Amino acid sequence: MPVAKALIITEKPSVARDIVEALGGFTAKSGGAYWESDRYICSFAVGHIFSLLEPEEIDRAYRSWNIALLPIIPKAFQLKPVPGHEQRIKILRSLIERADVNCLINACDAAREGELIFREIVDFVGAKQWVRRLWLQSMTTEAIRAGFQSLRDGTDLDGLGAAAACRARSDWLIGMNATRAFSQRLRTRSERVPWSVGRVQTPTLALLVDRELQILGHRPRPYWRLTVTFDAGDHSYEGTWFNPQFRASETQPELRDDRLFDESKAQAIAASLDGATGVANETRDESLRHAPYLFHLTGLQKYMAQRYKWTSKRTLEAAQRCYESHKVITYPRTSSQCLPSDYRAEVDRLVKALAGHDTYGDAAATILRNGRCNDKRTFNDAGVSDHFAIIPTGKLKGLSGDDAKLFDAVVRRFLATFHPPAVYDRVKRITVSGGHHFKTGPLEALRVLGWLSVYDRQTEDGTAKELPPLKHKDANVQITNRNLKAEVTKPPSRINEAGLLSLMEHAGRQIDNEELQAALNSAEGLGTAATRADIIQNLKIKEYVDETLRPTFKGIHLILTLQRLNVVRLTSPELTARLELELAEVESGKRPEQTFMTEISRYTTEVVNAAKKLDWQQLYPDDNPLGDCPVCAASDAEFALGVPKVFERGLYYACATVTAPNTGCGFRMWKEISGRYLDRSNATTLVEDGATGELEGFKTKSKQDYKAQLVIRTGKVVVRSQDGEAAADSDPFVSSDSHGAMGRGPKGRGAGTRFGSKSGRQGASKAPSDGPPVERVVVAACPVHPEGCQVVETRGAYVCMTRLAAFARGEQNPSGLMIPRILCKRELTQAEVKALIATRITDELQGFTSKFGRPFNARLQLTPEGGIAFVFAERATDSYERKSQPNKFKRQRFKSRGSRSAREQ
Repeated sequence: MPVAKALIITEKPSVARDIVEALGGFTAKSGGAYWESDRYICSFAVGHIFSLLEPEEIDRAYRSWNIALLPIIPKAFQLKPVPGHEQRIKILRSLIERADVNCLINACDAAREGELIFREIVDFVGAKQWVRRLWLQSMTTEAIRAGFQSLRDGTDLDGLGAAAACRARSDWLIGMNATRAFSQRLRTRSERVPWSVGRVQTPTLALLVDRELQILGHRPRPYWRLTVTFDAGDHSYEGTWFNPQFRASETQPELRDDRLFDESKAQAIAASLDGATGVANETRDESLRHAPYLFHLTGLQKYMAQRYKWTSKRTLEAAQRCYESHKVITYPRTSSQCLPSDYRAEVDRLVKALAGHDTYGDAAATILRNGRCNDKRTFNDAGVSDHFAIIPTGKLKGLSGDDAKLFDAVVRRFLATFHPPAVYDRVKRITVSGGHHFKTGPLEALRVLGWLSVYDRQTEDGTAKELPPLKHKDANVQITNRNLKAEVTKPPSRINEAGLLSLMEHAGRQIDNEELQAALNSAEGLGTAATRADIIQNLKIKEYVDETLRPTFKGIHLILTLQRLNVVRLTSPELTARLELELAEVESGKRPEQTFMTEISRYTTEVVNAAKKLDWQQLYPDDNPLGDCPVCAASDAEFALGVPKVFERGLYYACATVTAPNTGCGFRMWKEISGRYLDRSNATTLVEDGATGELEGFKTKSKQDYKAQLVIRTGKVVVRSQDGEAAADSDPFVSSDSHGAMGRGPKGRGAGTRFGSKSGRQGASKAPSDGPPVERVVVAACPVHPEGCQVVETRGAYVCMTRLAAFARGEQNPSGLMIPRILCKRELTQAEVKALIATRITDELQGFTSKFGRPFNARLQLTPEGGIAFVFAERATDSYERKSQPNKFKRQRFKSRGSRSAREQ
């Protein structure tokens, strides 16, 4: 009779190794696939190794994306292995089914997702053993041993498990149904990329779109700023006029305390100061800048974006390499900025290890000499979620490139956290003359470095030199000069990567309801530290934003349509906030799981019905005209009801007489002109005045920004730039429905791509309106361009983003990875392509057909340039063949035929 053992399952290999080391007595089995001792077996998952079935895997009828079949609400949600993790699942199944395993210990992360990962494994395998829960927030040896002495019953976490499952299923319901519904109503017939909609992705896009519309609709407003020079006897200084009674306005953000919008008033104030005197007073004090907290992932991504202009995806990839490959930092996908209270000794060990380093030695020695600062806020169990803050491990390796920069940032932040504040000398001076107030400063100079010494900063004495102290209170000063400068307001700046991460993290601030705000704050905002990089990357892949996060016409059109349809919760953080509030009730047992899913199903149905009932005439009614139609107004025709007006439609602005192609006067203005969205404010100016002012945001075919003016010439919109005039984009395309009065749209969306074609090549037939789009899904990191490039699945191929971007710029023979989806009449699956990229050669694949109609089998090999080659059996190998493979294969380079654009788009 074998001795009964407990199987420990962790969320990731590193945690399994920590447990094995802490408990002791284990022996590695099957090459490190698991460890075994007299009492325990320990193995691991690799994050989420299961996903929910796709709709077409539930029922083949859903392959068509027919809107009439929506909503899709499965009776039961079934799991499938994530491609590439089949072997890991096989190992876990074999261990769970061992006769001597009578207990399972859930050692996955102590949070909702960790609970879900474990329960998915148990459900998929059908495990029946007793489950116990290890709940750790610290990974020290002592904490792990103590955790095993106080294991909880698995049923104690049933509420958390139910909330985790509800979250995953609700995201599936909303995402799958909304994406299919709006893809069918918004896409053009030539489009293959779906109009993806999701609980987190869409509100994130809305943040960018709302800011973009503010920028595009901004009209410069002139104002005046008055600066005066004062003579204080022993020194001169400048002061700027300001209004001490000013109060900021949310509706008029351009108003500031030092801006005068009335020119006559500004000139009157300036004139009254000639030869005048004033009375000056000042305050001098010191200002403290406390050391920053330790990094969590979002903080690290913001720092690298600000310092190096990195994308959040690039930071995450470098952090993963530093964690997994180099093992120089702790787990990076964390939302915590604190350490467990029992980590003091570990911090001391790390500081001592860094004390001998050439770069970090001085900063570490300062901590050892003076003691740690900021212990109370740093060692805080309440501030630790499922993982603690990112810190170095104490291993010092010779890193290079991105990895070296990221490691340096983590080490310096770790050392800076335990340093004292930086101290600044600060002075602020107010001068009053003739009832008018003038401010100088506040000016600051760094006096005590504190934590800034870790970043090699130097002290400053600028304040004392630039602004010597006044001799006494109420000092008399003489005005010697004045300068009244005319300026214009500027639009708000666009949101960069660091700014977007902050807005996502603090999305609760955008909600007025305090209860919902608290729920969203407790849930880390929109997305999580681990998912925000992918969310932002997906917005780019889905073509909602460009590489600089500037929304495209497609992104703007989606958000405005959803808002007009009155499904605003889809575009607001409120949906996530309300979801988190209800999930907390599921976890506590206040709300039954079935009740939650019923309500989510009801909301999903409402969203789908809104898409089904979408009527462009109702969405853009003729009740708010932009102005008189310039074509009709210039004609000799007489109109009984007055000159027809211009109204907004889905994709354009048009005269009321234009109700179908080639009808009425023909006047219309596309909302997308040379890559720039024509917002309603500028469209109104164009209609009323016949021209706009100089506008920013136009793009050339090579994606270069330029400024231009829009002008109406003989009833057509013309783009006038420094290079001359050109007709605005107006080539038609056929949309899946009318989008307004006519099914036509802007240049760059040609009709006629065969929608259901497996070959991905262009055909002459129109697309059926219920065909399934091919979503640009990230498949793997690019092996040809390792610095942040990714391989995505397109309608005709698996292509790296670098190659796609080069092709978009018009390059005829771009370099980079490209693997056709259809190769010799055989479709390559995503799993096969992933394996090819990971190992550079596949197992033997069956089902290829030669140009002579003969079936054949072959292995596929990835070439250094990113192409593919056939490797045939029974023949000699060549230099590209991997040494580990038997010497019985011959390599034959695959030469692709047909349209390059059809494969890569």
